Amino acid sequence: MHRTLPCLLLCLLFATTAPAGTRPENPPRPRTTACPEAVLPVMELPRTDSIPLEAGALGCNRTADTLPFLRPRYLQAGDTIAVVSPAGRMARKCDTAKIRQRLESWDLHVKFGTHYADRTRPYFAGSDAERAADLQRAIDDPSVRAILAFRGGYGSVRLLPLLDLTPLREDPKWIAGFSDITTLHLALRRLGIESIHGQMPAGFRFDDKAAEEAPSSEALRRALFGELERIDLPPHPRNVPGEATGRLAGGNLAVICAAAGTPEELRTDTPTVLFIEEVGEFLFRIDRMMQSLERSGRLRTLRAVVVGHFTDMMGGERFGVEDPYEVLDAYLRPLGIPVIYGLPAGHEDPNLALYLGREVTVRVDTEGASLLFR
Repeated sequence: MHRTLPCLLLCLLFATTAPAGTRPENPPRPRTTACPEAVLPVMELPRTDSIPLEAGALGCNRTADTLPFLRPRYLQAGDTIAVVSPAGRMARKCDTAKIRQRLESWDLHVKFGTHYADRTRPYFAGSDAERAADLQRAIDDPSVRAILAFRGGYGSVRLLPLLDLTPLREDPKWIAGFSDITTLHLALRRLGIESIHGQMPAGFRFDDKAAEEAPSSEALRRALFGELERIDLPPHPRNVPGEATGRLAGGNLAVICAAAGTPEELRTDTPTVLFIEEVGEFLFRIDRMMQSLERSGRLRTLRAVVVGHFTDMMGGERFGVEDPYEVLDAYLRPLGIPVIYGLPAGHEDPNLALYLGREVTVRVDTEGASLLFR
């Protein structure tokens, strides 16, 4: 028996050192990429190693739940407005001289960011650092009373690690834009700063369609100067009647959903009225986004929902639903809260301006609907 003891000890040794279910002679194979031949384009990623911790986290970990909301001062004649490009670059045909004239016709002085017209990059209006620097200078400049994003597209989220938005708590100023700029609106909401969802200079028209765009830019002007008090809308067959009050939040649906799990994610645990709009999406993706909001619990705590333009939707026939509002209705109607459809805001004209972060009362009945900004 003593001759078999060494064998038993060796067996016990292997049993305690080898992972269960593996064989020492067949170690796990290293994981490889599915497409080793694919070459991704080299993209500049924001560096965070040299950024102060407080700046990378928007200056604090406090949220709109604990910070009192601040309302920037409305513009007055003679104020200065800055135009920056946090995301995509401008089109070649854009007439910046006429944009300046439009803003100056509002009795405003205009400062353009150093890189707002940068076209050296394939997509972005300058590097992340350059775009962030333009926006930061406008935030830090005491003479600037409002900041307009020139256009959307994509790219604002790449600036967040490079920005310090906390000076806006000491010197609040309006930041205005829509689409991709929803990222900044969400960040400002977390910081407790009101902002404006509205038309951007890239959308200003000076051709034969200028009359169609005019209500959009005029709505932006009225919001900047404090002339927006309420929006009245006609009845819509999908409206859900009721009355509710909460802070208006939201913007582009895809950007809202993309922010889930980040410091800027939409929180709805305080009284919230959600505004959503979208452009150029397949309807099955709209359904997926609504699933995300539903399963995360964001929808269940809302006080009301306001639906804007859902423009150029695709894939309806294949998905079996032609009307995007039918997809939304399946999620919103069961909530038992007021729902407004047909608000003219988003990726087509008119694109009415909205105060995000502002307490708003929503009323819906058979005669129509209204948003009353408080």
